[in-house]
Amino acid sequence: MDLPPIVLTDAPTTDELGAIRRQLDQFNRAACGISDQRPLALLVRDPTTGEVLGGLNGRSSRGMLYIDVFFLPESMRGTGLGSRLLRMAEEEGLRRGCRIGLLYTNNFQAPGFYLKHGWREFGRFPTDPPGTCRIYFTKELD
Repeated sequence: MDLPPIVLTDAPTTDELGAIRRQLDQFNRAACGISDQRPLALLVRDPTTGEVLGGLNGRSSRGMLYIDVFFLPESMRGTGLGSRLLRMAEEEGLRRGCRIGLLYTNNFQAPGFYLKHGWREFGRFPTDPPGTCRIYFTKELD
């Protein structure tokens, strides 16, 4: 059997990424009988323009809450808004049946913020530039 061609791209389309995701979801459903992945987004919008200024996005699946991206502009940090967003994501994860949360951050971003909110570091890996690292956190939600 001839193997199909492989295309390397740094600009995949939404449809191309979706095709990979759908096939993996189908495989997972067949393997474990669960198909419950759902996106999660908390959007902070400018009250005048409706523009998204920051927020949090992730997903829930098979009892786990994944936080993928979390950002607030400098002017909104230290106001309690970030804590509120994180708490809302955790509460929504619980409503969806999640028992555990997973996320990562960089050492120059917000590791102290997650520690303050009960998240526990379980791994770190060096990244570029030298002296930086990616830190992985988990939290029991129940």
